[in-house]
Amino acid sequence: MSSRLVRLVAHVLELPVDQVDAQTGPATTAAWVSLRHLHIVAAVEDAYGIEVTPREIRAVRSVADLRELLARRGVEE
Repeated sequence: MSSRLVRLVAHVLELPVDQVDAQTGPATTAAWVSLRHLHIVAAVEDAYGIEVTPREIRAVRSVADLRELLARRGVEE
């Protein structure tokens, strides 16, 4: 079963859930372009009730990075 975060990223990238995993990011997925990167961050902020700083936005390079960000905030994925 896919996680809530994976489903969210798949939705924003308009990809099947089974094509999104921890390594999915701009370096591995053509659909993850700069504008969609911002949409992913905004969707994460809305879904998890957090605010992501500009530095954190630039540091996110994969779904794994998003998971780490949520964990640092004490948010359950």
